[in-house]
Amino acid sequence: MHRSRPAVGGRVRPVSDRAALLAASGHDPFVRFELDPGAGGGAPVRGWAGRGAWAFLRPRPPGLGGHTLTALGAPEAVGPLVAEVVPLLGADVGWVTMTRGAALPPQAGDGDDWDWFWTRQQPQPQPGEGRVVALPDDAAVRAEVAALLQRASPRHSARPGRPGVLGWAGIRDGAGRLVACAAHTENVPGVPHLASVATDPVQRGRGLGAAVTAALTRRLLAAGAPAVTLGMYADNDVARRLYARLGFVREHALSSRRLSRPPHGERRDG
Repeated sequence: MHRSRPAVGGRVRPVSDRAALLAASGHDPFVRFELDPGAGGGAPVRGWAGRGAWAFLRPRPPGLGGHTLTALGAPEAVGPLVAEVVPLLGADVGWVTMTRGAALPPQAGDGDDWDWFWTRQQPQPQPGEGRVVALPDDAAVRAEVAALLQRASPRHSARPGRPGVLGWAGIRDGAGRLVACAAHTENVPGVPHLASVATDPVQRGRGLGAAVTAALTRRLLAAGAPAVTLGMYADNDVARRLYARLGFVREHALSSRRLSRPPHGERRDG
């Protein structure tokens, strides 16, 4: 499905209504599924739109604190929009997430490049899905998941016991050892976001990652989720092929960077 994209150019205007921002984005799935309609108890959206780019401020994932300015659209339009908006926010924003290839603001520091995927389609059945189980939320299982993630995915984003993690799915080997896992998280209530998909290094190449991802996606969509989303580091070509095979659409290639703050928390208005 192809959506119309706004033309590039023009002045940046503030947007305080979610529906207006969604329309300005060409009904972009990231805006639809990552901008919480109930954020701030119904407070106005803090958004901006220009020709070819749009942006909004949103809280970072639960437990991490702070806010991220997310700016999407044509790279040549995203860079100028961010350059105009960031100085207005000062200490209100600690991170920026932008369309990859756009000019980063001078305040940008360390961070990562990643891809955002989404699907509304049930994945094709995968070998091994019958082995996938919901993991109980107890101290022993949390320790098992943490140990697996440390071995298999040191850059994992979801951690056992953290706010925003609603549950874990996993696969055990014949000896009962946890060898694959995936987290069900939510950045927006009611929209599942898969995270920390990991397979024990000695078990890779056996389709366990595909099985746990497909089974969890299938269960969440069957339960009525409007979509399932996920993010992955841009250097993980194996995962990119896996998610594409399961029917996930790579909607955005992104760069996230920490922003340096003005001295003493002052705004940069000059």
